[in-house]
Amino acid sequence: MKNFALAILIAVLITYSCGLIANHWLDFSIHLDDHMFGPLESIAGITIVGAIMAVIGVVVAVSIFGALMIGLVAAVLALFVAGLSVFWPMILVIAFIVWLVRDKRQPQY
Repeated sequence: MKNFALAILIAVLITYSCGLIANHWLDFSIHLDDHMFGPLESIAGITIVGAIMAVIGVVVAVSIFGALMIGLVAAVLALFVAGLSVFWPMILVIAFIVWLVRDKRQPQY
C-alpha cells in the first residue's frame, strides 16, 4: 500500500511538472470561455482525453481482432466438417478394418 501511495504521488508530481513545463515553454493551456485553466488542469484534461482515445482504440482493435478470430475459427471448423463429410465412408471402412484386426484381450484370472 505504501508503494501504491508513492506511485500516485510521483505520478501527480510528474504530471504537475510536465504541465508547468508545457505551460511555460510551449505556452500550452486550455481555455474555456474566458477562464484559463492552470498547468495541472490542462495536462489532466489532455491526459483524460488521451486515455479515452486509448480506450476507444483498444476496444476497436480488440473488436476487429475478435471478429477476425471468430471468422478464422468458423472457417477452420467449416473446413473440418467439409473434410469429414467428404471422407466419412473411407473413415468408416478404416475404422471397421481396425476393429476387425485388433487383438482381443483375454481376461487374465
